[in-house]
Amino acid sequence: MIEINTPQTITELADIFGVTRQAMNNRVKKLEAQYFSKNELGKNVVTLEGIEKLTEIYKLDAKIAFPKNETEATVEENQINPLKLVIESKDAEINRLYAQIQAKDLQIEKKDDQLNEKDRQISVKDLQIAEKDKQIDQQQQLTARAMQDSEVLSLELKEEQEKGFFARLFSKKKKKVETNQTSD
Repeated sequence: MIEINTPQTITELADIFGVTRQAMNNRVKKLEAQYFSKNELGKNVVTLEGIEKLTEIYKLDAKIAFPKNETEATVEENQINPLKLVIESKDAEINRLYAQIQAKDLQIEKKDDQLNEKDRQISVKDLQIAEKDKQIDQQQQLTARAMQDSEVLSLELKEEQEKGFFARLFSKKKKKVETNQTSD
């Protein structure tokens, strides 16, 4: 036995009665307009009275639970009302906490993006520093070589100045001759 206590859509009724949605739709169209209403989502539904008519047509063993009279509903509502308030306050708290978690997730994601950008910037700076170190090293080597050349030249100049005029004159010829012999 199936128990039905709320109005149902065509699709839900097709599942309950074990027929296709199209077959149920054709059957429901034959019912009177009083057996239709709209649910809270704005969908067309068949009322409990309409479902009762369908159970007679399909010969389905179903229990239709019609709403209780006002006195029974008020007593039941008063008993459930405090619980509803607690549930609603808990739901509101859950929603508030969920919103906070989402905000924190967004903040964390933003921080992660910032950290990734900083890492990228640090990598670029490391490459720039390595290039500068290389350039400084090359400049130091060139400076050291220039200083050595300068020292050699100043020693040669000093030697030449210490020699007399004729010694300088003949040493140049001698160097030219030595140079010509080595190149041959």
